[in-house]
Amino acid sequence: MTASYSSVRRFAVLAASLLVLAGCAQSGVRPATQTPRSDAVINGLTQEDRVAFFVNHARNGECAEVAKSIADGQPVDQFDSLGQTALIAAVSHNSLECARILLDHQASVNLADGSGWSPLIYAAYFGDSAELLTELLKHGADINARNDRGITALFLASAVGHEEQVKFLLGHGADRSIESTAGYTPLRIAKLRGQGRIVALLESAAAPGGAPSH
Repeated sequence: MTASYSSVRRFAVLAASLLVLAGCAQSGVRPATQTPRSDAVINGLTQEDRVAFFVNHARNGECAEVAKSIADGQPVDQFDSLGQTALIAAVSHNSLECARILLDHQASVNLADGSGWSPLIYAAYFGDSAELLTELLKHGADINARNDRGITALFLASAVGHEEQVKFLLGHGADRSIESTAGYTPLRIAKLRGQGRIVALLESAAAPGGAPSH
């Protein structure tokens, strides 16, 4: 009886999962980018799959699902198969609301991915404003954290011309003298990339009392 029940249950879980995937295929959306919620399916998932669902919720800005998963006991700092935590996924997709939920539930603000990219570095590169930077610093982010190439948040914001983020980081004490492992400072990379306004900001910050206001 027990073996039969177990087999039936496994088949039911598999069938439910296949129905979800079939629905994704019919709608023309890749399953990896969609996170439909069905408690029957969720309860039958492996821990690895639960993490994948959780991080995908954060990646897709599905903040109510992020909050529900946490309430159901999902740990907040686990990495998915792409090497990202839910916080990194939320930040890299500009979801301030999801990031706040995760940080309020003790997500590790300085936990970096396998290449050393911290949430703050992601926010400086992918963020469309300084709001995510503000939230991360409020929760103790290391403003001068470096990835495995020695690159900081200020370096990346300077390289891609994110003026608001550069102003914010300089105004909060980011070190403009830190060099990457290749020997580039934020100022040097800004010049190489032709980021004239960023160059002006970095040069003015070098003058006595010259840190830009924010």
